Amino acid sequence: MTASAGPAVARDINTAAVLEVLQSDGPLSQAELVRRTGLARPTVAAIARTLLHHGVAEAAGPDPRSTTGRPGILIAFRPACAVAAVVRLLPHGIDARLVDAGGRTHGTVTVANPEVAATTLPLVAALLRDLADEQHLDRPTSVSLLLAGRLDPVTQCVVGSALDPGPVPLDDVEAALSAPVTVLNPTASAALGVARTGLHRDALVVFVDHGVGVGVVSGGRVLQGATGAVGEVGHSRVTDSDRRCECGRIGCLETVTAGWYIRSRAAELLGADAAGVATAGATVAQLHDLHHPGVDALLDEAAERLGLATSWLVNTLNPASVLLGGTPFVAGAHRFRDVFAGAVRAHSLPSHAEGLLIDLADPTADLDGATAAALDRLTVLGGVPVRRPTGAAARVPQA
Repeated sequence: MTASAGPAVARDINTAAVLEVLQSDGPLSQAELVRRTGLARPTVAAIARTLLHHGVAEAAGPDPRSTTGRPGILIAFRPACAVAAVVRLLPHGIDARLVDAGGRTHGTVTVANPEVAATTLPLVAALLRDLADEQHLDRPTSVSLLLAGRLDPVTQCVVGSALDPGPVPLDDVEAALSAPVTVLNPTASAALGVARTGLHRDALVVFVDHGVGVGVVSGGRVLQGATGAVGEVGHSRVTDSDRRCECGRIGCLETVTAGWYIRSRAAELLGADAAGVATAGATVAQLHDLHHPGVDALLDEAAERLGLATSWLVNTLNPASVLLGGTPFVAGAHRFRDVFAGAVRAHSLPSHAEGLLIDLADPTADLDGATAAALDRLTVLGGVPVRRPTGAAARVPQA
C-alpha cells in the first residue's frame, strides 16, 4: 500500500461504517453518528457532506433532539443511490428485476428466451436498461445471474448454461452487462438465501423446480466444491428406469422427481381430462388439488424417491434441518412434504433423524440468495461497499 493510498482506504472504511449505521438505525443526526460509530466529529461531518452531495444520503428534517441554537438535520440513507439486478435464465424465459440498495424490488419483466443463445446477453442488457429507464433508476452496477450452469473457478468461464453451448468468459458477461456479475445456479442461490436468514447453520436445501439439486449449508457457509458444482444429486442414478434425463443419461433421480418430469407425466395421466389444466406451469400443490388418483400416486412416488436420496446426504452430512423447495413449485405442497419427510426419516440413521427439522423452504429462497449476492457487490462513491456482510454466511458461492 502506498502512502497516498492509506488515507483513501481509511476514508472508505469510515464511510462504510457510517453507511452501515444509517441503514440499520437511520435517520440520525451527526452527533448520534459520532456516538454510534466512535469516529471523530470532523470525520463524520466530512463523510456526511460527501454522502449528501452525491445523493447517497438525504436530509430527513430537523433533529427533534436539538434543544439550543439552530437545530441540526437528520440524515437518512437513500436506497435509490445504487441499483442491483437479479436475472434468472429460465427454461422458457428470462426473468429480470431491479433492486435498490435497501433491498426493495422496483420492477420486474419476463420475456421468452431468444431462439439463438448468442443473443441472450444483449437481450438481458436491453431489458435491464429499459427497466431502469421505466423505473427512473440508475443503471444497475451489480448483477446476479441465476442460471442452470456454473462458473468454472479455474477458467473463470460460465459453462453448461443457456448463454452458449460452450464456455463463456465471465469477462465477456460483465462487459455485455456493464457491471460486476455474480453467477449462481438456482440450488446454490436457494442455499445462500437460507443461510442469510441466520436460522439454519447446518442445513440441506433440497431444491425442486424444473430440475433437482441439494444446496449444503455447513456452519452457516454455503459449500461450493472444487468446481463450484456441489449438490448435483438430481443426476445420480437411483432407478432402474430406462427413462432418459434432460442431461442425456438414463435413470437419473430427475427422471422421477424433477418438475419437468412431473408436469409431463401428469399431462399424460390426465389425458383428455387435462383440458383447461395448465400442467405445463402447474405447481405440486395445484396438481394435488386435482384429486386425480394417478397424479397423486405420481407425486407420492416422486416425494418417496427424493426422500430416499436425501437420506443418504443426511447420513453423510448430519444436518440439523432439511428444507424442501426454494421456489414456488413446491410452495404449500404439504402432502408432498409429509411423504418426503417420512421417507427421509425412514431411511436415515435414527441418531441423525432424531430432532431433524424437515419443512418447506421459503418459496423465494433462490431469489433471496441472488438478491443478497448482488447487493453484496454494490458500491457507491467509486468503491465503498453499500453494505458489509458479516459472519460465515457472508460468503457468496460462484456456482
